[in-house]
Amino acid sequence: GLWGLVNNAGVSTFGEVEFTSLDIYKEVAEINLWGTVRVTKAFLPLIRRAKGRVVNITSMLGRMVSPSRSCYCISKYGVAAFSDCLRQEMYRWGVRVILIEPSNFVAA
Repeated sequence: GLWGLVNNAGVSTFGEVEFTSLDIYKEVAEINLWGTVRVTKAFLPLIRRAKGRVVNITSMLGRMVSPSRSCYCISKYGVAAFSDCLRQEMYRWGVRVILIEPSNFVAA
């Protein structure tokens, strides 16, 4: 079995809603949200058998918005909601679902 899964996908863009294309929204969501859902679904049977855990890395911007970051905020809020639902569904199987929401940082 597989005991642990960490989803840490994250791409971001900057742009005001009015001037950001739907293709950009879709691209960010495809990686941040749907990538997390696809990978989790693929490995969940192994995690469930091992009574393991799923760790999803989101962002504070999934709970608090920031101007010009709507694509990122939407996708990370989706990961947070997905994690909350999955946590409730997996409780009876002994699988833990952890959500980590780091704050902003700048790499040196």
